[in-house]
Amino acid sequence: MVCYKRIFGAINFMDNQEEIAEFWKEFREHFGENEDAAKAFRTISNVFRLANLNEGIYKSHNIGVARIMLKLGMDMNTVVAAILHNTLDHGMSIAELEAEFGKEIAELVDSKARFEKALEVNPLEKESSTKKMMVVLTTNPNVVILQLGEALDKLRKIENIPEGERRQFLWQAKEVFAPLAHKLNIYSISTEMKELAFRYEEPKTYNEIENEIRSITSRTSAEIENAKSGLEYSLKAAKIHASIFGRVKTAYSTHEKMKRKNVGIRGIYDLMALRVITDSIKDCYEVLGIVHSMWKPVPGEFDDYIAKPKENGYKSLHTSVFTQNGTPIEIQIRTKEMHDFAEFGIASHWAYKGEKKDSKHDRKIEWIKQVLDWQRGAGGKTEMDIFGKEVFAMTPKGQVIELPEGASIIDFAYAVHSDIGDKCVGGKINGNMVSLNTTIRNGDVVEILTSSKQKPKMSWLSFSKSGKAQQKIRAKLNIGKAGSSGSALRQISAGAIKTDDNRVRLAKCCSPLPGDEIIGIRTTKRKISVHRADCSEALKDGAKKTEVFWDEKSAAYETNIIVQANDRLGILRDILHVFSHNKIYLKSANAKASASGKVTCVFIIRLKNLGQYEETRKKIIQINGVNEVYRE
Repeated sequence: MVCYKRIFGAINFMDNQEEIAEFWKEFREHFGENEDAAKAFRTISNVFRLANLNEGIYKSHNIGVARIMLKLGMDMNTVVAAILHNTLDHGMSIAELEAEFGKEIAELVDSKARFEKALEVNPLEKESSTKKMMVVLTTNPNVVILQLGEALDKLRKIENIPEGERRQFLWQAKEVFAPLAHKLNIYSISTEMKELAFRYEEPKTYNEIENEIRSITSRTSAEIENAKSGLEYSLKAAKIHASIFGRVKTAYSTHEKMKRKNVGIRGIYDLMALRVITDSIKDCYEVLGIVHSMWKPVPGEFDDYIAKPKENGYKSLHTSVFTQNGTPIEIQIRTKEMHDFAEFGIASHWAYKGEKKDSKHDRKIEWIKQVLDWQRGAGGKTEMDIFGKEVFAMTPKGQVIELPEGASIIDFAYAVHSDIGDKCVGGKINGNMVSLNTTIRNGDVVEILTSSKQKPKMSWLSFSKSGKAQQKIRAKLNIGKAGSSGSALRQISAGAIKTDDNRVRLAKCCSPLPGDEIIGIRTTKRKISVHRADCSEALKDGAKKTEVFWDEKSAAYETNIIVQANDRLGILRDILHVFSHNKIYLKSANAKASASGKVTCVFIIRLKNLGQYEETRKKIIQINGVNEVYRE
């Protein structure tokens, strides 16, 4: 058995002892007496000390976010990540966090820090903010919930935010965080955020409504308690197991409903409500019948959200009735699962299901469904659009870049600016150095590295996917398209010739493949050499060009693949394995190492088309130590 008192003593130096003690109690109750929980707390005090988070304001905030995660039923890694969520801003490194807490917690903290920018939106850029939100949503659900928890705790302690920054944060809370929590059905967060923002921004109106609510509830509390007792008696007599508790409408939602219905506070019939939690849907409808037999229903105040749930999945029966003394009261009837989902959204769904072997997969599927439902509700893209055609990535400053699937660093660079694309020499994805042809994934944070000496290269065309990048590269290289009216191709003759014509040979200088844009050059009256359209030979002045096209019946063609890699034991073996495993004929191989620890490998292989080359290139680039793969 773990000695929790001894571990808790390790953080006794911290301020806010009452708050920390309460959190510690909740932590133990939620996760039990286990070594993982003990290990987490053994190291927390050291992290706070090393990250200079000894001021009470920081520790109170971190513990506050972690308590919100506990309330939402999140797993231990997410709760611990909540405690540590801002330590990177205070001198800690990812390596230090990983050494202390493991890779998953370190990645959560790192993702939280990286995606912080995605949720910093300008009131005048709502379309951009939606794109930024999609980056986060489709990447990691736990990061989104961490972000919502942090925003809620900051709102609870808004006096700690510098006065000049409060207005912008309040706007974010109302226009970004609260709607997001609502769309994901986490009502406990969205409701509290709206209430707190209303209190801070309109204190006079808030206090007026709050006082009226308090006055009405104080006068009718005895009657509501009698109604609760009467309903409990009736349900027990009907042998229906249920829990009943009261709810008073918030000042914000009361104010909004008064405006929407253009009525005073006495025209709000759901100011006070009784929530009835049952065991089954069948019980829900039986309870509804009993309620309507006990009291007179308010006309037009019944909603069946079980038969027809709200867009975000909310389910419940709502009916308003007049008690014997004419006091209006709303009755909400739902199952335990419906209630948890109404309060905590997708997070409660995970906790409700329990941890199963496939729980992580189920969580991802459920999250994606929520994202798609939200996007459709906002008039966004379809499911096919998200999973087949587009990738959302970000600059370090939070600018969202939209790219085609399979896009590389070069595509990203040109999407930011043409000059940056022309001078791109490499990049960083999520802080890690990568080569120009590295594929970007949804949610990546990409930093482009440039050099004034860099110029576009023909090899870039083989791994660029976006139309803009290819257009800019071709323009810099003075490359036109076959059949166009560009100056480089004005000498094309009228007759088109198939590549299987016996007068035609494929040029060895560029080794074209089916799928490449090609151009024919007449070498004699009867011979034609076929080059890629971006080949330097095809761009020479005076070349007698003619149109050629691929024969669909063609088999395999020789081409070369050049691999630049870090020299290590087994690198050549690993590359050759890709060829043999994919049944690619290898004609020759040549590898040359340099004194700088780099190796250049040149392979002549036979491929059917450009698509097979791309598949082969992607597999080779994944090999440890490989930096670049291209054709001459």
